[in-house]
Amino acid sequence: MKTKNKTWFADHSHVGLVILAATILMVIYVNWLPNEKIFPSILVGLVVSHILIFSIAIFGGWLLLPEGMMKRLSKVKDSEKYDFGWSSKWNKGFGFASFIVLLLSVYSYFGLAENPVLQFIAYTILLLLSVNFFIGNIIVRSSNSAKGIILPYVDLFNAGKNNVLDAGCGAGRTTISLSKAASDFTITAFDRFDAKYIDDGGRELFKRNIGMAGIESRVNIVQGDITAMPFKENAYDAAVSAYMFDHLGENKLIALNEMHRVLKTGGRFLLIIVVRGYSSFALANLMSLFFDSRNDWRKLFEQSGFILVEEGDINFGAYFLIEKGAVKQVN
Repeated sequence: MKTKNKTWFADHSHVGLVILAATILMVIYVNWLPNEKIFPSILVGLVVSHILIFSIAIFGGWLLLPEGMMKRLSKVKDSEKYDFGWSSKWNKGFGFASFIVLLLSVYSYFGLAENPVLQFIAYTILLLLSVNFFIGNIIVRSSNSAKGIILPYVDLFNAGKNNVLDAGCGAGRTTISLSKAASDFTITAFDRFDAKYIDDGGRELFKRNIGMAGIESRVNIVQGDITAMPFKENAYDAAVSAYMFDHLGENKLIALNEMHRVLKTGGRFLLIIVVRGYSSFALANLMSLFFDSRNDWRKLFEQSGFILVEEGDINFGAYFLIEKGAVKQVN
């Protein structure tokens, strides 16, 4: 964003000068003219409004940048680090939004001083929304941390320990975590590999990560759709899926039926998802009310023939350990 002789930021350098001058004058008025309340209010309005306009401009430009370009600009410098392909807008957007909404709440407090009722309503709503975004930022950053627990401590290998299916493997975070459970089973990494913001849909990134983990010989990569998997019946001892099934919409039951088909009798499926609750509200606000509840998922398990073995919380999401029971003989 350049003019003929200078950048956009240099062209708008008055923003910084206004903020600095207004802040200095506000301090002077507060300390030496305490009875003149109107002047500090005006100066606070100047400071906050200019910071707000500047922040919205930066935030808006950042949101409009293509994710692929942002990935290239912020490439991981340390080649020894895993890169799981998370969108930077997802990782940092909640924090930026929290800051901007906080500025809006301060601006509404001073800007609506002549209307106390409207001031209270606007200020309270915006402040609560800012806190909500801040909590969402904590949840996202905690969930994406490689230092956190990725998989819950459950008894996954009830039907044997030869092969495990990772359904919706993405860039390999769950596959790598699963490989650390033991070294005596192979993993089928299954995904559509169609993420538009990652080169090659994420397949090359997946290969890079499992290569760094040193588990290439234990992993078979298969591309396909979860609603029609190219695997034989009773093919797998166990399966896992992290944060993929909750994106399937009306196809969730179809996908669960497919998972039931490819698992051996007694085989267990560890499903990690986001459900309706306080954590999802911090991430999606009112949209979270449309998420499936735990009870909705229990009904889907029953419809697909699975038996619920265990459930709990992990990384601000929910996990369910379900099992394929023995087929009843019809007399």
